[in-house]
Order: sequence, then structure tokens, then C-alpha cells
Amino acid sequence: MKKVSLFLAAVALMISTNLFAQDPPRKEDKKGSNDYPGLSRYKGAVIQEDNTINYGEFYLGLDEPEQKDFKGHGLMFKKYLVVKGKIYNNQYLIPVDEGIDKVYENYKNALQVAGYQILYTESQSEYNNFYRDDYYDDLANFPDGAYGIQTDHYHYLVAKGVKDSLDIYVNLYIAVGGNYGQDFVIVNQSVIEAMPVELGLVSADIIAQNIELTGHSIFYDIHFATGSSTIEAKSDNQIKQIADYLNQHKDKMFFIVGHTDNVGNFASNMTLSENRAKAVISELTSKYGVDASQLKAYGVANLAPVTSNSTDSGKARNRRVEIVEQ
Repeated sequence: MKKVSLFLAAVALMISTNLFAQDPPRKEDKKGSNDYPGLSRYKGAVIQEDNTINYGEFYLGLDEPEQKDFKGHGLMFKKYLVVKGKIYNNQYLIPVDEGIDKVYENYKNALQVAGYQILYTESQSEYNNFYRDDYYDDLANFPDGAYGIQTDHYHYLVAKGVKDSLDIYVNLYIAVGGNYGQDFVIVNQSVIEAMPVELGLVSADIIAQNIELTGHSIFYDIHFATGSSTIEAKSDNQIKQIADYLNQHKDKMFFIVGHTDNVGNFASNMTLSENRAKAVISELTSKYGVDASQLKAYGVANLAPVTSNSTDSGKARNRRVEIVEQ
């Protein structure tokens, strides 16, 4: 993944208004704090607070919040994704004159340039600020020294990238807040390093979620003999889950796409990746009754890596089969 440009701060985490910073606004970064590797901060930003959670779960919003009972509180996202892994939290303070709109657009653009996929964005100016609700502190474990938010005008963004064997989720919340009589643009940033669910069996329900969220679903549990398009028997459970999803969505059309790493001859890998996609379609139609008219096979060799091929773990992430909604 490319290093995010100068303006990026990446991910963000939400804060309750009942949190008040224990320290005055810093002129230099909190001692011992760092940017997340590969994600540069917005120019002029200072790290006010940070913490790292070695393993925890994080709630990523995928739709606007609504009134509902959730863990004893009255608001929760209509849709959300729960990811588990190592969590890096940073709160950045930026001069208030920069304005939250400018800061947000810079972060969003920098994330896209760096290869992140934007999963969800939300911008509100006249809305009950969900992220001020006290319960989010329970879910996010953001440090008590962080500054609170003072306005309902905010920007929120969720993005996803890949680094070797890990999925990297970026959660970004930008609003105005402060303490000690000073206001700042506050960037609450959280980066979650998660093992991808695709490295194991992907259920029909998860396929549906992936298709809805990103338009495609990735599979690593379809195995082929080396240099061959012959599907190994241990792939049966995964192919059955794909068939279950397809048979539940007969009104939709899909591409089955084969991918390789960059090892070997490109032309040969193009042929191999297409033949593997065709082999998957053959299994789906002959064994599980999937309608062949729903599917088309393509191979792209190493034209669309999800991460660098410079490491063995990166190569393993790039060798895959995908189902892509047409």
C-alpha cells in the first residue's frame, strides 16, 4: 500500500462530550505517540492523546444512527460492521481556522490515493450527534484525556485497505471541540488491524454482506493443485457456500474472477487464472445447480493485486478467486 500523502491522518474514533482533556492543548505531540505507519497526518496537526489496544472489537458505522436499544443506550448505527484486532487510537488537534470541511476532504482524497476503499461516509450539520452519546466511550476505549466535541457538525468516514496478511480499517471522525478556552478541528482516528475473514470459510451470509458493501467477495479457501486448474476436494465447503448465495440471488449476474501472484510467466498466469475461474463455474453448475447464465469467467493473473507481491504473505493474499457483481 502506498504511503498516504502529507494531508492524511486516516481513521477516526468517536468521543463523548463528557470527556475533558486532562492536559492543555499540546504544542508538540504527546510523548511516545506516533502516526500509524504509512498514514501521514494533516499538515500542522498535533497528537493530543493516543492509546493502543492489543486486541479488541470495533464498531464501524455503515449507515446513519437510529434510535434503538443497544447495550443499554438509545442509539446505534442502522448497519454496522464489527471487526476484531489490534486498535490504534490517535486524537489530532488542528487549528480551527482550517475548518472541518477542508480537513475532511484532504483526508478522504489522501485515503483514496493511498489505495483505500471508502466504505461509508456521513456528514451532518443539523443532527443529534450520535458520537457524543456516552456509550461510545464504552465501545471504543478512547483515552480519558482526549478532548470532547462541542458541535453537531461533523464528518465521519470508514475505509478499508490491505497490508500483507491484514485488513486495515480506518475510522475517521472530524468535528470542532476543545478545552482551556480554545477550539480546534479535532480528528479522532482509529486504525484496526484485523485478520481477514476470507482467509477461512466465507459463509453465504458473509458473501451477501461483502457484495452489498463492496460489490465483490474474496475467497482463499478454494484450493488448486500447483500450476493447475484442478480444484482440490477441500474446497467443497467453500464452493457450496458460494452456490448457496447464488441460488438465493438468482436475479443477479456475477463474474467469477481468478487471480495469481506475480510469480511465473504473465501470459501463462492469464490462462491459468481464467481456467481456474472456469473450473469454479463448472463446480457450481454441475454439483450445486447454479444457473450457468448467472456467471461469466475471467482471469486477470496479477493485474489486480490487493497488496504488494514483495512478501510471501502478500503473494498469498493475491492468489485468490473473487465473485464480482455485474
